Amino acid sequence: MKSWMQWLVGVWMLVWILPVQANLKVGTVYFYPPFVTAANSGFDLDIIRIICEKLRQDCEIVPMDYHELFPALKQGTIDIAIGGITIYSRNSDNLIYSLPYMISAGQFLIKSDSTLDATAQLADSKVGVIRGAEDGGVFYRYLKDKFPGQFSIEFYNDMEDLIEALKHGEVAAAFFHQSTAAYWVQNGGGQFKTLGKPMPVGDGIAIMASAKNAELIQQINTQIKQIDRDSRYLGLYQTYFGGL
Repeated sequence: MKSWMQWLVGVWMLVWILPVQANLKVGTVYFYPPFVTAANSGFDLDIIRIICEKLRQDCEIVPMDYHELFPALKQGTIDIAIGGITIYSRNSDNLIYSLPYMISAGQFLIKSDSTLDATAQLADSKVGVIRGAEDGGVFYRYLKDKFPGQFSIEFYNDMEDLIEALKHGEVAAAFFHQSTAAYWVQNGGGQFKTLGKPMPVGDGIAIMASAKNAELIQQINTQIKQIDRDSRYLGLYQTYFGGL
């Protein structure tokens, strides 16, 4: 009996001494370089691992297509979302963002053998974007506002489909993050080049959540304010963006 009581007391002590860990479900995309480059790698996935570690949270990565992140947050199947997400004021009031941890800019990507040398030459052609929120997403809305009626915009569910469409001439250009365009110029086997200059889009890259997780976002904001003091952050930035 004494040994059993000692075991029970030991268990209770562990409960009180060990930090409480919750299982946070982190939604992300399958592939959106350099933010997500594989199932468990990419700048954003490494960043969220640092944040989860500092919050003493167990985080489960849940991959899906980009446009699926928005209903997943609203339905509560994931707690937060990360993966090249741009702060976008037109999103539903039910979605909130952390502080930005990077600036956001858009860039056109075209085939290296394209004769285009100015964005004005995209007139009457097709430009591909990755499908975002219900209204099309931040890159779609930016193109609609900045280049009204100049070209048609085609939606693709993921990066692979968009890049394949560009390769095969289904679209004249793709439009996404500047750093993503730079990634494909560097890692696309000489098949791609950028068109025009980078353009500011949205209000920075951040972590997204539903409004009910406002307290969690505040905790994440505390870590984002401190993250630039972490040598790991600087190392990750150099790894993923240093050559772009």
